[in-house]
Amino acid sequence: MNTLHQTIVNDAEICRRRRGFTLIELLVVMAIISLLASILLPALAKAKDRALQIQCLNNQKQLSMSTHLYTSDNAEWFPPIQDRFTWGESSWRAYLFNYVGRSGKLFDCPKERNEVYASGRTSTGQLATNAVGQFAPLEINIPSGIGAVDVHWLSGGAPPPFGRPAGYENNVCRWSRVEAPVKMILFSDGHSDVFGVWPYDRWWIWKEIGDANSAGYNRVAQGDKGAVRHNRKSNYAFADGSTRLLDAARIPCNRDECWWSAKADPH
Repeated sequence: MNTLHQTIVNDAEICRRRRGFTLIELLVVMAIISLLASILLPALAKAKDRALQIQCLNNQKQLSMSTHLYTSDNAEWFPPIQDRFTWGESSWRAYLFNYVGRSGKLFDCPKERNEVYASGRTSTGQLATNAVGQFAPLEINIPSGIGAVDVHWLSGGAPPPFGRPAGYENNVCRWSRVEAPVKMILFSDGHSDVFGVWPYDRWWIWKEIGDANSAGYNRVAQGDKGAVRHNRKSNYAFADGSTRLLDAARIPCNRDECWWSAKADPH
């Protein structure tokens, strides 16, 4: 009798151990998982955005260093932001391509998914992979995630770091004209085609609204999308080789100083 009783007890214990979760227990577990996800996912997304921003900043650092290498090989002249050839035009990226290890990815920001130079796709969707980094037709038509600075681009005014040669404004820059390298911006996120009317100039930061050489350039007020790419801020590479994440609305451009010009006080 005792053996039979013990067997019944053991079977009951086994059944108890084998039974599944109750509905309440499952709901509690699901609630805990949802709570943890709501806490962790924003943190993970923020960490991912930060990683992309740092990678973008590093690309701009490489471009700044490549500019120094280029000028060392070319009598201290900066590469023109744009130039004409018998077959058409090409941009500053073709001049620096060999100095960045022939990598089209260095001209892009990983946060930018649509306008990607390394993809070799033009603003109108035409595929031109053979033109990436080359002095070739369609190179100028390919947008990039990072733009070179030619803000005050008109001749006779605030001299830009990347000017254009004779046939345009004839204001290509040379190191001897740079008065404050620590305060002259060379590269940043995006471009200044704020109205969508310059599809072949999406590798260039310029003043689209108002007198191009006047003081008061503000990328945020102008509507440059790249100026707010990284949590309402954007990356900037300076002529001294430094890089910073800055609020574009706070970058000086007034009658006392201008970080967009080779001349420290150009206005």
